[in-house]
Amino acid sequence: MIPDPKTSKPTKGLSGDVVPGRLRPADIRNCVLDAAYEGVLRDGFRALTVEAVAAKTGIAKTSIYRRWPNKAAMVMDAFAFRIGGHISFPKQQDPLENMRQQMLSLSKAFRGPAGTMVKALLAESQFDQELAKAFLKYWLLPRREAATAALQDAIQSGQLRSDLSIPETLDVLYGGLYYRLMTGYG
Repeated sequence: MIPDPKTSKPTKGLSGDVVPGRLRPADIRNCVLDAAYEGVLRDGFRALTVEAVAAKTGIAKTSIYRRWPNKAAMVMDAFAFRIGGHISFPKQQDPLENMRQQMLSLSKAFRGPAGTMVKALLAESQFDQELAKAFLKYWLLPRREAATAALQDAIQSGQLRSDLSIPETLDVLYGGLYYRLMTGYG
């Protein structure tokens, strides 16, 4: 929570820390993203509202809408913020090992709350166009861009053929992970 605007007294934040005075923009962002992520895990995407996040954090809806155009963008940003660092590509010398390590991290993440969240968001995105667009923008495209760069590094290092179709290779490599996530098989 942020300080009570009526009293300006410090209150406890989401992490339990005392928050003195006004929050910085980065703190507002983190607070909202944490509340959105936890809200979706607890109640589901459909049940979460910007109003609920505002009430939970004490941050005005106008401040939230200033940062995100809609609930879907806020939730996808929250998800990418929470899980993104755990599944990024390592910075080792071997491009193929980087890809292998990243895919291993992603598969481990999919076995926990992140996997539950991805399944829920993918399912809801079938019925919510805003969420489908946000899922693509905040989750799929950044990951695909990073994986493309990793494959290009492997091609440049001579570990992969130069005529390799990167889009098809990405579909083959990551398609199985998403299939298993969605079906619960394997």
